[in-house]
Amino acid sequence: MLKLKNSYTKVVETFEPCDATSKTVTLYSCGPTVYSFAHIGNMKSFLVADILRRTLEKLGYTVRQVMNITDVGHMTEDHLADATGEDKLAKAARELGTDPYKVAAHYEEAFARDATALRLSIYKGQEASDPSLHPRATAHVPEMLVMIDRLITRGYAYPDSHGQVYFDVSKFPAYGRLSGKVLDELEAGSRVAVREEKRDARDFALWKVDDKHLMKWDPHGPEGWPKGDYERFQALAPKGVDVRIKAGFPGWHIECSAMSRAHLGAVIDLHTGGEDNIFPHHECEIAQSYGAAEEANPPVSFAKYWVHGRHLLVDGKKMSKRDGTFFTARELFDPRACGRDELAERLIAIGFDNGKVPPTVLRYALIANQHVQPMNFTLDVLVQAKSNVERIQTRYERLLEAAGDGEVTGEVETTLRACEAEFDAGLSDNLNMPVALAAVWKLVVDLNQRTLSPGDATAALTVIDRIDSVLDVLDRRVRSGIVTKARLDANEDGKNLDDIAQLRAHDSLDAQRVEALVLHRHAAKKRKDFATADAIRKELDAQGVGLEDLPAGVRWRLK
Repeated sequence: MLKLKNSYTKVVETFEPCDATSKTVTLYSCGPTVYSFAHIGNMKSFLVADILRRTLEKLGYTVRQVMNITDVGHMTEDHLADATGEDKLAKAARELGTDPYKVAAHYEEAFARDATALRLSIYKGQEASDPSLHPRATAHVPEMLVMIDRLITRGYAYPDSHGQVYFDVSKFPAYGRLSGKVLDELEAGSRVAVREEKRDARDFALWKVDDKHLMKWDPHGPEGWPKGDYERFQALAPKGVDVRIKAGFPGWHIECSAMSRAHLGAVIDLHTGGEDNIFPHHECEIAQSYGAAEEANPPVSFAKYWVHGRHLLVDGKKMSKRDGTFFTARELFDPRACGRDELAERLIAIGFDNGKVPPTVLRYALIANQHVQPMNFTLDVLVQAKSNVERIQTRYERLLEAAGDGEVTGEVETTLRACEAEFDAGLSDNLNMPVALAAVWKLVVDLNQRTLSPGDATAALTVIDRIDSVLDVLDRRVRSGIVTKARLDANEDGKNLDDIAQLRAHDSLDAQRVEALVLHRHAAKKRKDFATADAIRKELDAQGVGLEDLPAGVRWRLK
């Protein structure tokens, strides 16, 4: 049984889906605001959701996960319920001298690359390109306006004379239950730039009006709407919406309520996010989702379980660009390409080839702590993560070499069952990753001390595969091989091989492509075309493949 700390009830609870007869779980994860590159604190939050999802899948559930893209309405003063300041997308667009849609597209694409590199499940396979799993806020303004209009009709919201709409916090007595904030705290956190027409300092904006804002939607005409969206809005609201709502843009909080409802339904099993989302963002989501519910007797919280990851610190403090402790994922993956030569040198000094952190190492570093505890990220944490990933990778490769047919011996089978059970128990205990990983290292040590039969190795591979379905830090490619002299000689003229330019065009090299390039290189050497042969070797080296010329052929290995 999976037990989770529910941020709403403040206690650890046994997980039971809303539909107790179903093995399908609905999970909404607050995704990125695409105005800049995602930093490692953002990625840690998304990885908490990923580990939760993978744990549920290992326990036999099917998970439908939605992770939104916020591309409008997220204001700079987002620690306030009625967020003030400037729209983060509009600010970035102004600073870059372009329009916010182009800014959003650029950073959304960058985020997708980072998320793919870090192996987030929702960015794998067909899920990666499914818009219903990655809904954009700008594509769901029709749903937001319908929800806002319903809140006005039901008395939970009110327009002001400027055409803005506010949620009336006094109409929702449970406001503050998620964050644990009391009335005085809520008022004290809402006294910045309070409009005179707000009934209560705590009320927050559902719809904003600002003539200077670069993105605006007219609820009563097609102006400002992307192609097709106004027609879809008319279909959703054939009688229109409250005439007092003026052309403007949505508040940050209403976006997630509308997108979650549109793609997962009125009530969901799980909602995740970072600790900083608890107040005001998730607190406001709960209030407005309740007020706009179309169903009779809705639950106070539309999500049954709320799971939040704690803050990430660097060297014991908040990340700071001034101190050189602010890291985006892409900067760690390739510091020089991001203009951070000093970071590359620091990484080289602690053992990272070419000054680059492999994505699997960063993934391990960010998932290895208990999510309900703050994480202190240091470069030493990366060193330890690198060592741990290499340990399990080495054990995995040795098992591949030893695996074959045959029965598993009793002692090995007992060890495998016990260690996987301990791993599962750690995950089931509120995603306690340190306990789960302790079981992994117990298994690795035990296997290293044994002489394994082919059947033992095969059985161990099966267990490690299941464990890595959650961790996902293994490189499962064939990592080494030898192209024999006989093969080299048989293809010395280079015939029947793919074009070298085509081989180089791939983002990554598998064993087949590596061996094809080795054959090309050999053929070039036979022709005394040493420039081409050297170019191929450099190409392979740049992509992390080392070559060793032997009397028996050419051995290659992924570094």
